[in-house]
Amino acid sequence: MVPVTPYFRRSCILAIVMTLGVSACDKPKSESIVKPAPAQYTQIDWSQLTPANWDAMALLKGIDLSKMQDSDPRAFDLLKNVREQWNSAPVIESWDGHAVSIIGYVAPLDGDAEHVKEFLLVPYFGACIHSPPPPSNQVIHVHIVGSPIPFTNWDAYVTVSGILQVQHSDTGIGVAGYQMQAHIVTPFKEQYQ
Repeated sequence: MVPVTPYFRRSCILAIVMTLGVSACDKPKSESIVKPAPAQYTQIDWSQLTPANWDAMALLKGIDLSKMQDSDPRAFDLLKNVREQWNSAPVIESWDGHAVSIIGYVAPLDGDAEHVKEFLLVPYFGACIHSPPPPSNQVIHVHIVGSPIPFTNWDAYVTVSGILQVQHSDTGIGVAGYQMQAHIVTPFKEQYQ
């Protein structure tokens, strides 16, 4: 029997929330975007995609989830509200159309065991696959420009460079507040060898 700790209870309840609402993905704005030179990509981090005055945990402040049972209707309602807030998390409109590079983890949406054309880029390993997805302003729906890329190291950081778009999409495993037409995807470690 698995011990029921407060962390386990919160994880289970959040995982249930993932099953709420699945819709078709939005199409990217365009695949006919000109590829910038590598030096023209601005290196950004995940914090730059979230408005400074937005608090992802605002609805949970002052609530002790450890005092709720897994089947508590109040917990389901609370986490449903959190998921709705996270799915419509505010984005930074000024990033639309910028050539950027960002480091993250890949959550594949298509392809085979060794190639991918479309994926979610997320700030931490396991997001959208093994744990509830982060707020939508911390998820980028990536479309590879051109042929699928070879990719087999799913638990490693990658750097993705391309044109960032402020465009919402629901992929079924996570809601993204941004999309990217990616020109370059490289393992993060290669940049420092």
